[in-house]
Amino acid sequence: MKKSEAVEQDVNWVAKRDEWLAALRKLCATITSWCEAEGWSVQEDEKLITEDHVGQYVAPALLIQAPNGRLHIDPVGCNIIGANGRVDIESWPSLNRLLLVRLNGGWKIKTEDRVAWPESWSKTTFLKIVDALQSAA
Repeated sequence: MKKSEAVEQDVNWVAKRDEWLAALRKLCATITSWCEAEGWSVQEDEKLITEDHVGQYVAPALLIQAPNGRLHIDPVGCNIIGANGRVDIESWPSLNRLLLVRLNGGWKIKTEDRVAWPESWSKTTFLKIVDALQSAA
């Protein structure tokens, strides 16, 4: 047995998935409250995700109508190299995207090129991100 196979067998994939889903639900609730405070419409959605080892599950997603377009909070998965999960923040009509990765129990923002965003995850940063994504059309 290879070392990587032994490590994979030691992981409790059900617990990893459940922890990811709990963090994702909390993230979606937080983003929803921030958007509603701005008077933006938020529609809850679901996404069927299939991951190696984790299997198939339904994850929460959001569709947001912001002043200059729509945003999609799109979960990618929990089985991510170098992170404990990833969510894409996608903007329409600009088609720009930022990545929200879960590291050490918190959320970190990265560009598509995996460059760290200079600010920490907060409501203020989220609002700046929305503005930046939608103005970069």
